[in-house]
Amino acid sequence: MAAELADILKKNRVIPVAQFASPQSAVKIAELLQKHSYGILEVTFRTESAAESIAAVAEQFPGFTVGAGSLLSIDALKRAIDAGASFCVAPGMDLELIDYAASCGVPFIPGVATPTELNTALKKCNVIKIFPASLLGGPEYIKAVAAPFKTKNFHLVPTGGVNQNNYLDYLKADRVVSVGMSYVVDAGLIQKGDLAALGERMNAIMSALQ
Repeated sequence: MAAELADILKKNRVIPVAQFASPQSAVKIAELLQKHSYGILEVTFRTESAAESIAAVAEQFPGFTVGAGSLLSIDALKRAIDAGASFCVAPGMDLELIDYAASCGVPFIPGVATPTELNTALKKCNVIKIFPASLLGGPEYIKAVAAPFKTKNFHLVPTGGVNQNNYLDYLKADRVVSVGMSYVVDAGLIQKGDLAALGERMNAIMSALQ
């Protein structure tokens, strides 16, 4: 499953990271993302409707990869998996969550911030989130933290402060397979229902990638 996730991320260099007030909103955004050639979405567990939103997107867009983010407990992880999440993401490195996801056969992306955490995470996972990427030092930090681990086979997903001005620099960094970005699914624009502005952002990011 982890190898499959890495392959999916190689095809989806930007992971839109969104939070939704309702599953209806999630379905609208997933439809818009597909229209603009995105094949992936991470729904954060920061709202009560997160699990329902994942379930709705997974059901209505079977070819679309929808994951769960901001997972902090076994209960949240169970609800994400039951809802149909194809992958799960945490802001930190919780070994209990990693092991539970593995027992369910669901790819898990832990968050790390230091070489020590990265070393520990590599014993369990091969796709790892660097968070909060910008505050840690951006692409230069990622190059530095990845350098001692050249003999290992792994992929990094920087998240936190990744935006329209720096995402291409992150994608050039060693080991970076994809970036997590809320910019393309901005919470304020989603709340306002401004699909036109969201579509413009999605198009601009995707156009620069291609």
